[in-house]
Amino acid sequence: MGEELIATECRPDSGGSSMNASIRSVDWKEREIFSGLRVPSDAPVMVRIDGWRFHKVADELGLERPFDRRLIEALIQAPLSLMRMGFPLALSFAFSDEISFLIYPPIPWSGRVEKLISVIPSHSSAIVSMFLNYPVCFDARIIILRDLDEILGYLSWRQSEAWRNALNSYALFALERSGMNREDAVKELRNRKADSLHDIIFTKLGINIATVPSWQRRGVIVRKRYEEKHCESGKVVRRVPEVDWDIPLFSTPEGRDYLLEALRALE
Repeated sequence: MGEELIATECRPDSGGSSMNASIRSVDWKEREIFSGLRVPSDAPVMVRIDGWRFHKVADELGLERPFDRRLIEALIQAPLSLMRMGFPLALSFAFSDEISFLIYPPIPWSGRVEKLISVIPSHSSAIVSMFLNYPVCFDARIIILRDLDEILGYLSWRQSEAWRNALNSYALFALERSGMNREDAVKELRNRKADSLHDIIFTKLGINIATVPSWQRRGVIVRKRYEEKHCESGKVVRRVPEVDWDIPLFSTPEGRDYLLEALRALE
């Protein structure tokens, strides 16, 4: 005869236990502490995602240093995918391991923060991971923008960070190639001014940083443009996403006009 399995009631020990108490009724929805947190649904917002441990990603994928176009090509797949899905994305700006997504009102999900900072980075992680055939992930933050001037100011700020990132990346590469280990090279570059970084890059690599590809210095824009198609019923105009690898400085009149034109395509 096989062993007989007998189900028995689980009883608390004789010393008494909290398990002996009845299960309390709890409103678990109330415990979702961020569910009620929202951004204004009638103002533009920027969602910025940043790569997590991308130094390791670059090392394990064997990406070229100081820049590898494959990485930025992977990043821009995220906003391209969202635009093609019909997500209300005005434009995106990408450099290094970060992407800024400009969203125009009405903001999706009635401005719910937990949705914005979960769906966008998780979708981006999936798209970039598939492109690289390597798992990556991003964290996210939200920046509230009150008007057009703040949109332009934010993008100018991030572009200045792209320039600083280019200087640091080339200078770090220069020191490491000269024989310094990464930890010492990072310490050596700490608090260095731009002119000093210029000198290191030119002296050790023979490179004028102002002549490297624009996307390394200024970042990349994913925007929408009008496209005309002719068919039997006549002309059809639609907005399609495009990638701009050669963008102007946003802090200049040319750069401001460029951004205004990109945003007018949304009207």
